[in-house]
Amino acid sequence: MNKIIVTTLTTGTRNNTFSKCLESLQALTNINGYQIEILVVENNQQPDGQVQKIISSYYNGDKRVNHLLEPLQGIPSARNAALKYAIQGGYTYLAFIDDDAFASQSWIETLVNANKYYNVASGPQLAIFPEGTNSFYCNATVYQERKLADGAEIKWSATNNVLIDVDFMNVNNLRFNPELINGGEDKELFLRVNKLGGKIIWSESSVVSEYIASSRLSVSWAMRRTFRIGATGFMIESAVRTPFGNHIACIIKGLLYLTKGLCLLPYHLISSKSSLLNSLCDLSHGVGFFYGLFSKGRVSKYT
Repeated sequence: MNKIIVTTLTTGTRNNTFSKCLESLQALTNINGYQIEILVVENNQQPDGQVQKIISSYYNGDKRVNHLLEPLQGIPSARNAALKYAIQGGYTYLAFIDDDAFASQSWIETLVNANKYYNVASGPQLAIFPEGTNSFYCNATVYQERKLADGAEIKWSATNNVLIDVDFMNVNNLRFNPELINGGEDKELFLRVNKLGGKIIWSESSVVSEYIASSRLSVSWAMRRTFRIGATGFMIESAVRTPFGNHIACIIKGLLYLTKGLCLLPYHLISSKSSLLNSLCDLSHGVGFFYGLFSKGRVSKYT
């Protein structure tokens, strides 16, 4: 029987979202010919008591819950621990979902169906805002998913909603880059998957949803995040480009984001369907690319 390990990473509980995440994974539709298990990778020096308590409440669930402690700090280390677990355990597929998100009941089933002729399948993560959130934030693209056609072949995926062929990763010795400790490790890895001939498909109906924390609803958070995405672009682009090509690509992308931010500013100011935050984030994103050129893509903090 084929085996699927559905993984979420955590460093501690976030209100009740971690529990809701596990609850949604227990409710996943079973698939003929597949055994679905759950893996919680705890990225801490010592096990967190509250995390352990929540996990233990699902031990008698339909799907086995496994726990793995990864003491080496950083998202790439935690994701690599999950990948190693999947390889050593003989799993067919490894899936990732964020610990502050929850899956639709058919999430894994639709990813598996989409992945039959591909190496990676990915889908959207839909934002759920706190009640009464201003449209200034609801209309901002920094909180939204990419707009892609169902069944489209894509060059990269995010690990907030993805199903990976474990054998392809093992045969090609593909791992998450531990230097990208402040984000972008997923995009960089999947760009390398694509470069090696791996095929990545977008499945629009494979849906997970994310609770947007109130702490993220601020201009400073949004601009820091887009700045970080731009700044790590140098290391991400280096996975598939020559050093010269990487410099040129980052300069062009930085200029394009700055131009976009300035040119669309009037539209974002007056449109009820958009937000001024989009221009501010584009400008921050563009500046981030230029910062990345000088810092070689290293930033000091994850957002």
